[in-house]
Amino acid sequence: MGGLSTDLTALRSSISLGPARIKNRVFVAPHTTNFGDAGRNLVTRRHLDYHRERARGGAGLIITEGIRVHPTSLRRLGIHAYDDEALAGLSALADVVHAEDTALFAQILHTGRHSGDDHAGSWGAGPAPWSTGAHSPHVMNAFDLDTVIAGFAAAAARVVEAGFDGLELHIGHGHLLQQFLSPLTNDRSDGYGGSFERRTRLAREALIAVVDAVAGRAAVGLRLSADEFQPGGLGPDDVVRIVEHLRDAAPINFLHVSHSAYIGAASLSTQMADMSYGRAPFRHLPARFKREFPDVPVLAICRIDNLETGASMIEAGEADLVGYARAHIAEPALTLSTSPRHCIACNQGCNANLEAITPITCTVNPAVGQERTWLAAEAERPEPRSVLVVGAGPAGLEAATTAARRGHRVVLADSRAEPGGALPDVTLIRSGFGLLLSDLLTELDAGTVVRRFGTEVTAATVAELAPDVVVLATGSATRPGDALTLPGGPPVLELTDVVRRPESAGATTLVLDELGSWEAFALAEQLAARGTAVRLVTPLGSMAPRITVYSRLGLAERLRAGGVRIFTMHRAAHADGTTVTLTHTVDGSEQTLTGVDTIVHVRPARARAALLDDLAAAGWTGQVHLVGDAFAPRTVQEAVYEGRATGLAIGSPASTEGLSMRPPYDLVTA
Repeated sequence: MGGLSTDLTALRSSISLGPARIKNRVFVAPHTTNFGDAGRNLVTRRHLDYHRERARGGAGLIITEGIRVHPTSLRRLGIHAYDDEALAGLSALADVVHAEDTALFAQILHTGRHSGDDHAGSWGAGPAPWSTGAHSPHVMNAFDLDTVIAGFAAAAARVVEAGFDGLELHIGHGHLLQQFLSPLTNDRSDGYGGSFERRTRLAREALIAVVDAVAGRAAVGLRLSADEFQPGGLGPDDVVRIVEHLRDAAPINFLHVSHSAYIGAASLSTQMADMSYGRAPFRHLPARFKREFPDVPVLAICRIDNLETGASMIEAGEADLVGYARAHIAEPALTLSTSPRHCIACNQGCNANLEAITPITCTVNPAVGQERTWLAAEAERPEPRSVLVVGAGPAGLEAATTAARRGHRVVLADSRAEPGGALPDVTLIRSGFGLLLSDLLTELDAGTVVRRFGTEVTAATVAELAPDVVVLATGSATRPGDALTLPGGPPVLELTDVVRRPESAGATTLVLDELGSWEAFALAEQLAARGTAVRLVTPLGSMAPRITVYSRLGLAERLRAGGVRIFTMHRAAHADGTTVTLTHTVDGSEQTLTGVDTIVHVRPARARAALLDDLAAAGWTGQVHLVGDAFAPRTVQEAVYEGRATGLAIGSPASTEGLSMRPPYDLVTA
């Protein structure tokens, strides 16, 4: 696979899952894309383009995102199979995937109490909402139960009619069937609650209905949560017993072993484990089920991340197939590429958009969801232009390498001696970004970009080089004058200085956060791990609102364990020595923090784009693109996106569809 140096033999062999033959042991794990049409929840061209690229990339199997079996489980931009209107799109999807010799399975589910449309209400085993503040679901009655069982059967028959090779019945992740299985969410006193047999009844009846509907024409498996990671919830022993019970009712061709429950607790953070968890943190769970059910193929997932880790799991007998969801979002050609873009588990483009119910994208792969247009632009070879990219951070690196790939003559300049911009500092507190930096530099080294590092770029420099196009990727910086001033109080330090020298923070440090994103919280974690007593103060109404819910729930647990105290809706008002007085942003009440040795002020940065005005003042004429933080300070995701889009736009028609890039500035002599 791609000639990679590590032995990946274990991933190359084929395997059968029931009647379905899979050409290798790598599969694209199911993940929500939000690519469905908003009105009818059908498969769109975007789905076809997206999955075609991942099939072309060499995966042996693709399992779709959750296909809804009933309107009460609908989610805007999702897809369904509960009536025949869905058949055309599902059939088209099967055709494009099969054309690349890749098998296609459906995941069929009902999400239950956390269905996406609060206005319409949701169904659940009991009345408890999935999280504090969420709506309570409708408690399902006998009519509803019959309806949903029929819905599973009809959806199964429909995806097989559409040409799918198999399907998995989702009984995990805290969705409807798990809500009945778990004693945490099932407090019923009828025939579907109470004893083990009654709690498993709905899953058993749904499985029997699905197997009967499929009638041996396709593979049927279970997607399960091996551990809810909740006190009093289902653990591996319980789920092994559930699988044994279900196998007595109907044949099961495979087990797809996941974990967690959709609940407002840290359990949810494990479902799409971010970079805080490390690689393959839950591989022991599929291994347990492989030991318990050696005759059933076991599929493993969650932050396996790279092929080497997956191969090691197959070799160790921990699984039969290994799944990559985010890794395939980041790199469609995962099994073929010798220099892949690695998933960094930042959860910014995938998970954050999933939560917002907008189409997913990816920090390291901005072509996600726009494959047709962006890949066509990549293939273009426009008339070569001379391009000067100023700034070698993520936006500049992406712009430079993209433009060079398309045949332009590119010079990359930066006042720093080494490329990377802010990424080396970011990596010190969020290590996953080191993978992105490594990938960007690997691509830079492999290309034809000319480097000019260690010298300030001025209008005179641009005049000397005389490029056709200038890309300003000069980043952003905080302004000292914007820093908090507390006369007579502890010293106020800059975020970057403390990131580079965490020992400069005092024994008790107040982190003042005005952003609500990872900067302050990653620093707080790092300092707490060093033994610093951290007090995090923010005027915002909640903790870390710009961090995804999935990550935030796990972050809260780690902060609690590290002894970090958090004060929302407060500002630092004044200080006397090591005593800092906080004021509530609404009622004006005060409280004091004593023994504060240092303060770190995390605040908005300002764009560094003065060179644009300097070029205009100097009378230079030409095209200038402002990208990344030089346009407006945001995240690495926007920097990479705008760098790639600009590299594709140079020399292309201004009307190029889908590049979604603002037009350049055309500087002309007055």
